[in-house]
Amino acid sequence: MTQKSIDLFIDAIRKGGAERVCVNYANYLADNNYKVRIVLFREYEDSYINLLDDRIELVYLNCHNASTMLKKIKATNFEFASTVITFNHQISIALWFYRRFINKTKFKLIARNVNYLSRDLHIRKNSIKKFVTILLTKLVYRNIDYYIAQCNDMKDDMVSYLSIPENKITVIYNPVSTSIFKQPNVEKDIDLLFVGRIKKQKGLDYLASVIDLVSQKRKIKVTIIGTGDLETELQHNLDDIKQRNNVEIERILATDDVNNYYNRSRITILTSLYEGFPNVLAESLTAGTPVVSFDCPSGPAEIIENGVNGYLVPCFDCNEFSQKVISLLDDNQLSDIRYFNSDKSFNLLEQVIKD
Repeated sequence: MTQKSIDLFIDAIRKGGAERVCVNYANYLADNNYKVRIVLFREYEDSYINLLDDRIELVYLNCHNASTMLKKIKATNFEFASTVITFNHQISIALWFYRRFINKTKFKLIARNVNYLSRDLHIRKNSIKKFVTILLTKLVYRNIDYYIAQCNDMKDDMVSYLSIPENKITVIYNPVSTSIFKQPNVEKDIDLLFVGRIKKQKGLDYLASVIDLVSQKRKIKVTIIGTGDLETELQHNLDDIKQRNNVEIERILATDDVNNYYNRSRITILTSLYEGFPNVLAESLTAGTPVVSFDCPSGPAEIIENGVNGYLVPCFDCNEFSQKVISLLDDNQLSDIRYFNSDKSFNLLEQVIKD
């Protein structure tokens, strides 16, 4: 039987949602007779590399962005697999240009859309780079061969914002890693858990407000996992809250065992301004821990069954959010039923590759 080949292009395998999905895709494909390469910009110490199957080849281009990636590919006469899946829209656009204008090599280009683009492209500070990225995305991104959207809300955004034909988009919920599971008889010694990058998208001001409001009424322990460019600002807000309220706040920059924290927590919270598909919610529910999230675009409403496995809170009502958290802390009786089927996600992935 001929072994099929596939390349997964991503900037890095740092610890984050898209990166974990890349690892899950790669491991699944390797188990199903695909010759898999992950092509990366560069290597980071804080990564998921150790979770990859030994059969997966890693190719480091030693570059810094999509434009320098193209120079490396051209200089090394890089030979593409028959199918390429990209994990951000900048890489998708760059590879489309390469295939169209630089080296007319033939490969199927599948863009896995990683964020709610109508929000993500405009949230950044104004700059020439920002406006060029928006222009290129609107002009070029719609010409990719095929797309994976992480949820239906994201698909709708791609259709309305970028005029991408619906028949070129398949919705595939992110598969939950097999490293996430419910552990019996684990002490729930963490009241609130937040997992995510410390950046503007994650609504850090709202996170601080929720912690403040809850800790005014309850003695709580909070664990926050993640790093990012707003670390100093977040820490300042947390220090202020600790001075005024009865709260213990644990900061963890990175961990190889996030499942342990899901299982030890009573509630996982998400305060994002927008999402792609928030893996943290699906992972928390898989570990049996209920969630509270703003009903932001996109993903939470397709993960949370309100009042069953968690609560959806109108954006960005911190008072309502804190009330839902307190009600769960007082009587944590929500079901841990989840609606994610990794087998279905992987079957849809193979279908996209083969079509």
